[in-house]
Amino acid sequence: MSARSVQFDCPSKQEGKLIRCKTLAVSLASLALFIGGPCAAQDIPSVNLKVSGGNRTQNQFRLVEVPFFTKQLPEASDGAVTVNFSSLEDLGIQGPEVLRLLGMGMFDMSEGTLSYMAGEAPLFESLDFPGLTSDIDQQRKMAEGLKPEIAKTMKAKFGVKLLSLAPIALQVLYCNKPVSSLADIKGLKVRTFNRGMAQLVEGLGAQSVNIPFAEVVPAMERGVADCAITATSAGNTARWWEVSDHLVMLPMGWSMIFFGANADNWNKLPEKTQAFLEKQFSDMEDKQWAQAKADVQDGINCNTGKGTCKNGIEAKPAMKLVTLTSDEKDHAREILTKNVLSDWAKRCGSDCVSQWNENAGKVVGVHVSDN
Repeated sequence: MSARSVQFDCPSKQEGKLIRCKTLAVSLASLALFIGGPCAAQDIPSVNLKVSGGNRTQNQFRLVEVPFFTKQLPEASDGAVTVNFSSLEDLGIQGPEVLRLLGMGMFDMSEGTLSYMAGEAPLFESLDFPGLTSDIDQQRKMAEGLKPEIAKTMKAKFGVKLLSLAPIALQVLYCNKPVSSLADIKGLKVRTFNRGMAQLVEGLGAQSVNIPFAEVVPAMERGVADCAITATSAGNTARWWEVSDHLVMLPMGWSMIFFGANADNWNKLPEKTQAFLEKQFSDMEDKQWAQAKADVQDGINCNTGKGTCKNGIEAKPAMKLVTLTSDEKDHAREILTKNVLSDWAKRCGSDCVSQWNENAGKVVGVHVSDN
């Protein structure tokens, strides 16, 4: 709404005369807010939240999470919502313990990697099956379909309210041994971080090793691992190209991450605060998906020195990009079906498998048997 000029008289300090005060430009829109017009943020009671985020080198942390918690939330709430926000490195934790710590009330909200908790909830692994899809639009459809059941399980098993669900980016292999085909992975030691990844690389004849993300570089320097799996972007910004030279484009999942709130602490918040935060996290989730989509190719560009490198580090020397043939992709899918999906179905149970087939399997044309 445009500003309107308003003039008014005010008492003079000389002999009580009236003089004309200067013209004021008053925005009617601002005036309406000042005298009590609708503004959701003004109704939110003050609250300070203790939040743990992800790895500080990753684009999702640097470009989405940090601005969201340190700028967007305080500004959108007119300063009512403030956050003590820390990375995993700041807190000295590795990641798999996040959901337990959150459920215990160590944090009000946390980011976690969904498949880290698959040992206690096999459903959490079902959005990160390796070799299933490299299409982020398919991945989002599957995530949206399974999100209600994941939220239900997270609340029941861990006492956590799900607030957002998104990927880091497409997961691939960083190797420091000559790899020109999947056959060359046989006999190598490969860093994985969930059961499905381990089963697929073992099906290729490799040895799976479990190494925290922050410890991968020294592990590869010492020969503890020959290859390591992470996102095209995450490995780049963590400088994995300093200890590897082959980027193998075998799709190994998406490293789905979530933000959740301790359910008890969440329930203590006023309804207006809950509604405000749910809307803000929904907006952030859209930004996370957009960032992940951009990061897939940007990470490849930054690692290989081909194309524009926007949000990463230009690898020097550039890595060699290793793409797969149709036969190699079919072979990986065969291992996925026989080794990964069949084992997961036994652990997850018939109801869980039915949920996945209906909400995720149909998206990618895969049906898992629960026999």
